[in-house]
Amino acid sequence: MELVIKGKNLDVTDSLREYATRKLGRLTRSIDGIMSAQVELSVIKNPSVADNQIVEVTLMAGGTVIRGEDASNSMYASIDQVSDKIERQLRRLKQRMEDRRHHRTKTSVAVVSEEEAAEVFPETESPQIIKLPSCELKPMAPEDAAYQLDLSGKDFLVFINRHTEAVAVIYHRRDGNYGLIEPTSA
Repeated sequence: MELVIKGKNLDVTDSLREYATRKLGRLTRSIDGIMSAQVELSVIKNPSVADNQIVEVTLMAGGTVIRGEDASNSMYASIDQVSDKIERQLRRLKQRMEDRRHHRTKTSVAVVSEEEAAEVFPETESPQIIKLPSCELKPMAPEDAAYQLDLSGKDFLVFINRHTEAVAVIYHRRDGNYGLIEPTSA
């Protein structure tokens, strides 16, 4: 990681450079992919400004820019405060990345044959979609579809409703009856 420390209206001493490097170096180890960090230490030379020691930090992590700024009456205190801010932002970023990765793995869908599914997904946590042979949609009455469903031994049957000429699904309900799903236009 490239760390650039520069001063504005201030000569950056070795102790300030070392302190900023130590504080921000600790943070950048917590997350992978931080390409560069820029630290600007500045002093406002106006006696009426109480918090005149300002630290601005900009981290580039992949496509994400993390920025923090803080001011106090001591440069070391400003470095401490801005490193705390950046640490909170990095924790949030890391949590979002983990949530996205976890969410993506939970909701990912794989369409494979039954044989491939047994090899690729031997015991997965979430159910997978297994590609089944395609079926021919036949026009029939819902009562005929229920009869065909019983004969087939499957959980559901997709058919074309003879009365509405729309695709419909009939399925076994837990209470022993049949459920019929028909599309409606919004």
